[in-house]
Amino acid sequence: MDGVRRAGAWTGIYVLGLPLATEFESPALRSFENRWAHGLGRSMADDFKSRLAAALGVQPPPEPCAIQVAYDAYERKMCPLQVATPLPEVVSFLPENFPHLVKLQTKLANSSEWINAKWSLVSASLAAGTFNDEDYRVDPRRVHALQGVIQLLRRPHRIHRNKRHGSRAPGNIRGEHIYIREMTRNEVWVGFTLYDPKLKLTVVTSSFYASEKWLADCATLPAIYTRKPGTP
Repeated sequence: MDGVRRAGAWTGIYVLGLPLATEFESPALRSFENRWAHGLGRSMADDFKSRLAAALGVQPPPEPCAIQVAYDAYERKMCPLQVATPLPEVVSFLPENFPHLVKLQTKLANSSEWINAKWSLVSASLAAGTFNDEDYRVDPRRVHALQGVIQLLRRPHRIHRNKRHGSRAPGNIRGEHIYIREMTRNEVWVGFTLYDPKLKLTVVTSSFYASEKWLADCATLPAIYTRKPGTP
């Protein structure tokens, strides 16, 4: 009975924190005032959780790490979507593509070398909400732009075929098409899509920032779709 009581208490305490985590992802909370209000609300909720845990005689569950929070937002907000693009194609987001989208990497044992993390090694803990980010890292810029990939697909400036798509090899990038938005300082934001015949879905395989010079070695000319920046 004590075990059931403790598990129920942990669940209740943890759930108290979820609305704040989801609201933090909202663009409306980017202003100083809303961030301040969010911080105040979070501190009040944390204080209540601590008091509830003390009253029930249990330890409050640990707060999820930043990578777990990013995955939860991705799985909740993006994976249910199917995005229609001007190619046209309808694109889906899969949980197993999360590591590629944020460049999730892990450190080799007894080494300072970082390698790309395999989904099979992190899927169970991410799905359970218990991921520990010790010895893991992500690209903060990719995480920050993750939900923007939806708009990248809907409103690209250009779409090209990817001439580096094919067998796995150094320098190759999986994805038949490259969606591009032109940024400042000769930079582009790219997203890659690929049709999966087993799933019968077109999925996003990766997205990141690159230079126009890098893109020239990857994109087949001419573009198969163009839209002038700043136009509807």
